[in-house]
Amino acid sequence: MTSKRTQELIQADKEHHVHPWWMVGQEVNFVFEKAHGIYLVDTEGKEYIDFSSQLVCCNLGHHVREIIDAVTEALDKIDYATSFFGQTNVYAVELSQKLAEITPGGLRYFYYTCGGSESVDTALKIARAYWYFKGQASKYKIISLYDCYHGLGGYSTYVTGTGGGMMHNPFGPPPAGYLRVPSYYSYRSLFGDVPNSAVLSAQFMEKIILQEGAASIAAIIAEPMLGSAGHIEPPPEWWSMVVEICKKYDILLIVDEVMTGFCRTGKMFASEHYNLKPDIMTMAKGITGAVLPFGGVAFSDEVYSAFEGKPFPHGFTYAAHPVCCAASIATIDYYLKNKVAEHAARVGKHIKERLETEFLPLPCVGEIGGRGVFQGIELVTDKGNKTPITGEQNIGLLQKLFEKGIWTRIQGPARNRMEICPPCTITMEEADKALDIIKSLLVEFKP
Repeated sequence: MTSKRTQELIQADKEHHVHPWWMVGQEVNFVFEKAHGIYLVDTEGKEYIDFSSQLVCCNLGHHVREIIDAVTEALDKIDYATSFFGQTNVYAVELSQKLAEITPGGLRYFYYTCGGSESVDTALKIARAYWYFKGQASKYKIISLYDCYHGLGGYSTYVTGTGGGMMHNPFGPPPAGYLRVPSYYSYRSLFGDVPNSAVLSAQFMEKIILQEGAASIAAIIAEPMLGSAGHIEPPPEWWSMVVEICKKYDILLIVDEVMTGFCRTGKMFASEHYNLKPDIMTMAKGITGAVLPFGGVAFSDEVYSAFEGKPFPHGFTYAAHPVCCAASIATIDYYLKNKVAEHAARVGKHIKERLETEFLPLPCVGEIGGRGVFQGIELVTDKGNKTPITGEQNIGLLQKLFEKGIWTRIQGPARNRMEICPPCTITMEEADKALDIIKSLLVEFKP
């Protein structure tokens, strides 16, 4: 029986609060008021294992004392200072120095935002402005992938390639200059049932460049591994081919580490798995472990050189907010001091072994993917035909998970990939507890 307090909160929320990706006017499922470790606690006192780190952003779980203390200390000193018009703050300086030591490919220049969508918008503007300042303004087109997710801001909406039009159609015709190509997602390849979808994806990308004209292409943007599509790792040849394409046709490479960055895949950044050296890289989510909304864009010496000596034609009120920078400094210190990437790799390997040996043989599991604590399970009703679970089955399974105290999502292009993305600090025992619950429900699942 739901308490009167919870009922009143749900009703008040319905009357005033519009939620992203929720039916407008529909009551919410949960009202959370506490969190600790890997757990969320609702207003009824029920605990849930946060097995998706909410939106794959609570990389250190919840209520990390070191970050809370850093935020409190910073607030006691300074609440806000703009980064516009030639001024900075001590926390932004320290954070930039710290990031320069850990970002891949020698990236050492940073612009700060309030989150992932802003970071992607900024990266795309930087890419186009780079060519403008280099005297090649005709290079303005951006290539992204179907199945990718890069946010829902301005430009970021139009490089996002998942959602079947739901994220684009309500807002009218897209602006010019955005091209998409099929991804390397082999289980549901747009090329059909072929053994080499990754190679075909890269070859298709090159053909698009030739058809459009390389002199019109500013950048290629991609996640190191597909995120909201279901946590899908590319075959290694895909990235090798894309990097070579960028070099061959003088195209900037933007790597979107918003979801994969900060220990999520068992490395500080997922780019390290493929030895990537991006021209531009986006960050958010794990940069503060979601304690405060924050993000950033890193760019190379070459990209920086096009802007040097000119006013940077872009800005947000809260860019480089000192308290957010302080939170990020404490978060990065925690990752390094506690070897969180190494821990995520070990636990992720254990999760992968269990998924492969215990889950993949189940009739309702078609495929598993990802690495570290960035994995997904493809749920099907027919393995032979790869028929995805229905929307009704998605909702029913989630409800059972919630009842058992597991909070996760089932998403992806077919709304059938279950997230296995717990906090990077989850223990083996905690991961096994959650996996045991999930397995029991999948064993009982009737396709």
